[in-house]
Amino acid sequence: MDVLTILALVILILAMGGGLVAVVLGLPGTWMILGASALYGWLTDFTVITIQLLFGLFLLAAVAEALDFVAGLWGARRYGGSRKAMAGTLIGGLLGAIALTPMLFGFGSILGAFFGAFVGAFGITYLEQRKMEEAVRVGWGALVGRVFAIVFKGGAVVTMIGLDIWALMGAA
Repeated sequence: MDVLTILALVILILAMGGGLVAVVLGLPGTWMILGASALYGWLTDFTVITIQLLFGLFLLAAVAEALDFVAGLWGARRYGGSRKAMAGTLIGGLLGAIALTPMLFGFGSILGAFFGAFVGAFGITYLEQRKMEEAVRVGWGALVGRVFAIVFKGGAVVTMIGLDIWALMGAA
């Protein structure tokens, strides 16, 4: 292996770890892994990480990121929230993640995203209906949706890492 290929392998390995941490923090770690995989594939003439594998990784990343975006919205809607409550879920989740990122060594963003999604959906629903029980139910739905999204996205990242390692081990 030449120096450039070794450097690309180091970048790929760091991106795998970084992508996993990024997903836990609510960031798009799937794209980080995909980008590093594409770089390694390109530098090795797609002999180890093939175009077909990259396509599969792209599909996993796209589905995981799309689901991450809509899951909280779906949860709020499924539990009776309005379109405004769905917007509150999205805005609250983003603001919560940003606000709590400095806490717990960066892992506060997870709690912030969960808490913010709940508060956003709860707050808007309560302002609209003035019914505590309904607002709690919609907030709970937003929280459940966010948790589902993080779990699914984490599974997608672990799968992406596993597929890359499988390809790398097959080349060894």
